[in-house]
Amino acid sequence: MSKKVSVSTLRTQIKRILNEVEYGQTEYVVEKFGEPTAAIISMEDYLLLQEAKQQYALSNETGNAFLTKLNMIRETLQASGYQVRGKEEIDAQIRAERDSWE
Repeated sequence: MSKKVSVSTLRTQIKRILNEVEYGQTEYVVEKFGEPTAAIISMEDYLLLQEAKQQYALSNETGNAFLTKLNMIRETLQASGYQVRGKEEIDAQIRAERDSWE
């Protein structure tokens, strides 16, 4: 469950709020001048968040490496004179081949 708390209330009730977060599985959104600025979450949730961020970073690096290699292959093919065909041209060729089977 998530609750909102102002910075001034947080200052005066930090011990109670931290106990609620630790033992009650409560989350707090800290507001400054009515705008959310931070969150207080349990250590368990924090560790899960860090793991998710790490997994995202690894998958993003893998995806970027793949796209880089794909672009290098495309550039090499174009430099060798290979004509890159569009989807429409490939679809038309597939349809023509299927029609010839009938």
